[in-house]
Amino acid sequence: MTSVSLNRLSILRQIKLGFGALGIGIFCLGFLAGCGERISEHGHVINQAEMDTIKIGQTNRADIIGMLGRPSFEGAFDSRKIYYASQIMEQSVAGINKTKSRVIYAFSFDADNNLQEVDLIDEKSGLNVAHIESKTPTPGDTFGVVEQIFSNLKRRQATE
Repeated sequence: MTSVSLNRLSILRQIKLGFGALGIGIFCLGFLAGCGERISEHGHVINQAEMDTIKIGQTNRADIIGMLGRPSFEGAFDSRKIYYASQIMEQSVAGINKTKSRVIYAFSFDADNNLQEVDLIDEKSGLNVAHIESKTPTPGDTFGVVEQIFSNLKRRQATE
């Protein structure tokens, strides 16, 4: 082989190595870019322009539902309330969802379905629910296989 062909081969190898390094670099950047936190919005966000059109005593239930859409949920036991809830959740990389903000608008109506009151409930004024990790003991969770079979047979004999 001549020295020209050797130089040509080394140049081609350098180009291949360069493209390989570039490909690995792009892959790593793409992988790192995917490791960001995710922010998601849930529910109906009511803006100030929508709130300005709602007048206490003048706006009725049908007007609010027509303007804001179907409520997130309604009050139980004929409480004449409808609720619009929205929240912004943030999920860190390999983590759990955390509530960044939560807003609940509670609209109260009188017997004629006219708006009486608008309450704003955010994450600071809402109730905090404590999550307990312990298990509730139930009958049968400490039984072995044989004990479960015999307890089922006893139950069947009692019903017959």
